[in-house]
Formats: sequence, C-alpha cells, structure tokens
Amino acid sequence: MERNYNTLAQKYNRGSASSIPWPASYWPIYQDSINYRWKPSEGSPAEKYARAFGQDVKTFMDKVSVVNGIDGWTNRKKCTTELDCMSLKDGSRCAKREGKSSGYCIPGWFGICHAWAPAAYMEPEPKCDVTKNGVTFRPFDIKGLMTAVYDGVQLPTVFTGARFDGPDEPKNLDKYGRYQDAARRDIGAGFFHIALTNIMGKFKQSFVVDVTAGAEVWNQPVRSYEVVRSELMDPSRASMQYFGTQTYPFNPSMVRLAYVKTRFSYMAEANEDGPLIPRRADTYTRTVEYEYFLELDSNNNIIGGEWLGLSRYKHPDFLWFPRTRPDLSAVSRIGLSYKEVRALLDASAACKPIGGPSPGPRPNPAPVPVPSVRPTGPSPVPGPNTVPTSGFCRVFITPQEE
Repeated sequence: MERNYNTLAQKYNRGSASSIPWPASYWPIYQDSINYRWKPSEGSPAEKYARAFGQDVKTFMDKVSVVNGIDGWTNRKKCTTELDCMSLKDGSRCAKREGKSSGYCIPGWFGICHAWAPAAYMEPEPKCDVTKNGVTFRPFDIKGLMTAVYDGVQLPTVFTGARFDGPDEPKNLDKYGRYQDAARRDIGAGFFHIALTNIMGKFKQSFVVDVTAGAEVWNQPVRSYEVVRSELMDPSRASMQYFGTQTYPFNPSMVRLAYVKTRFSYMAEANEDGPLIPRRADTYTRTVEYEYFLELDSNNNIIGGEWLGLSRYKHPDFLWFPRTRPDLSAVSRIGLSYKEVRALLDASAACKPIGGPSPGPRPNPAPVPVPSVRPTGPSPVPGPNTVPTSGFCRVFITPQEE
C-alpha cells in the first residue's frame, strides 16, 4: 500500500473505477422496497420474481415487507395521510402497503442504498428485457432484485471509519472550527487520501462511501477522483493562515505539510429504466471538492491529515467495500437466490434469452490491501465485517421530476 506523498502525486494524481457503477433506486422502505410497482401496468420486481421462480407471491411479498419494507416498521407512528407524519419533522412519509388505507410514518430516506452501492460496481449493468417462464423482467426490475440480494446475504467486508450516529445539533466545535466528536471528525483526511489514491488510483477499484459526516447515512459508489491542487506549505505560515497559531497545533510528528484539493465523484440514485451506462452516467454523477492538509514525515510519507474549510463539515464519514461477490449458492433473508437473479442479469447484460448452462463463477475484483496510517483522529480499524445494514438514503429526484 503506497503512502508516499511524492509517489502518489506522480503516479496516482487521478483515478477512476474500471467500470462505471450503474445508477438505480435505493428502494425506499416507505414504498415497500422491491414490492413497489414502479411500472403501474406490471407487477413489482418481487411479484415477478415469485411468479417466475415458483414461489407463492403473497408469502414472498409479505416477507419482503417485513425485512426491507413497511411491515418491518410497525413500531412507528400510525397514519392515514401525509399530514399525520408532519409533526415528526424527520422527513417521514405515510407508508401504506398496496391495498391498505392506513400505514406508518417512515422517513423517506430509509432504504437499501448500502446494498445498491456495492452491487452497482461489482455486478454488470442489466441492459435488455428478459423473459423467464412467461414473466418479463425489465433492467430496473433486475437491478432491484440484485440490490435486494446484496442486502440479504452475508459478505465479508473491509470497513473503516467510525459511524457518527448523531445528534447533528449542537455542532460542538473546538477552537479550530473542527467537530469535537472524533466520530464526526473522521474519516481522517490522511487516511482518506491514501485509501482513495490506492484503491481507485492504483488498483482501479470502486468502493462505497457514506458521503456525509452527519447522522444520516448515504452510501454511494465512487466513480472517480482528481487531485486538482497539491503543494507543500511552510507549516508555520499554513498554521497561521488556517488556525491562527504560530506552530502546527495537531500532529507533533509532522515534519512537512502538504495542501491538497481533490475533486471527488460518486454515483447517485436513479428511478429510470433501461441501460444508463455510459450514455446517462454523467446525469447521475455527483461531484464535490475536498480540501485538506496531509501531514508528512521526513521521508514525505503520509502520517495523518486535517480537513480544511467547508470540508471540515462536509466529508465522508466512513468507507467500505465487500471482499467478494456472493457465493453462487447464496440465498438472501427474503428467499432470493443469487444464482437465479444472476442468470437474469447475465442474460440481460448480454441481451440474450435466458437459458443454456448455469452461470459460471465470475471473477471477483482484485484484492485491495487496506491502507495503514496513523491519523490525528480516531484510528481506523479495518477488518472483516458484514455489509452495513439499516441504510439511510436520501430521496433522489429524477431529471424529469426536477
């Protein structure tokens, strides 16, 4: 894992994923996840799957609702209209299962973005309609089914950074304008730079970030980055300019200090059917700029860092990636077979009829070493984990609705 500032600047000043992650829905809980009939004239992805693969439709959809949808949140306030939820002031919608006149107030950003984000770059994008046992699956259906698979199977992951659970107010800043809560201040800028330039710059792999430092969790797959400015600064001058101090107030092991501004792009959600990569990739790409100091030792190795300016408050909270795809024999908590869904996806991606031999093993992404660096904030502790659950995702408005 490369952590030398000079080497990273010379070799990995920019990077992108080997394939662009595909946009898709985060399948909001208030819409009952993949039970949602996104195309009113057809069944939902869950209904189609049950019909095509011989499962009882009602039983399967009830299970979806309990695990990923409305029936899993019956402890929330009951409602019949949106007005019933306004007093909660948390973005709740009155979520009602199809055919029901009442439901529960569920925040609109609750969903399974933590499953869409890795699926979007670990699996090829479905492109064409596929018919199985008389049931036609659209690309958007298949994206939903694959997202639900990634939510419901156990995958070993690398996870680093401490999730900040709130509250967002009061902000509680120190005298340098930084969050006092270490979990809100991380992920450290130095660790972020090493991870980004190695995972994506060196190994050409995407990964998942929670793009906000606050309590809400927005898991998004990373598309690309570019270091647009990078220069060594006199530590005393930099300290006076940014912190109003004669000497650098943080990492005492710092010998040199580098200012960096990085342009960072990730994929947003979409409620649009059909193949979106590459023709619609830019429509669903979101780009932000981060500025930060990198703390260097005498050999210009990165040993920490500090967020600067607005990046102190708007930076990734944590990052993670699965080590592997699901095993071909994996079955999710709601009864989705990865083998069956992948057969649909492979046929759709190739625009060929489903059938023939069972899908063979698809190579997993190349292993990515985990960076090791001593940051000024809480030490990241990467290691095997399961896919983060209880995803919280913002509502995404398609261009047609803006």
